Amino acid sequence: MNTQNVNVKTATKNHSERWVKTIARVIDKARYNVACAEEASAHYGERFTRLDACEFFIRGVLSACFQKS
Repeated sequence: MNTQNVNVKTATKNHSERWVKTIARVIDKARYNVACAEEASAHYGERFTRLDACEFFIRGVLSACFQKS
């Protein structure tokens, strides 16, 4: 039987911090994607609707999730 003395609070905290950083990275990528799309729409004189913002936010989330790092 393999037993190790593991501090549960430390292990949980490190794991939790990693998830928080990952979620923050995904949200930042999504917001950046929306901002770039909005800027491009303004540059070309196109309308940028809430539906466009939602679409580009989802694209940003998906690109961050499936990005190889």
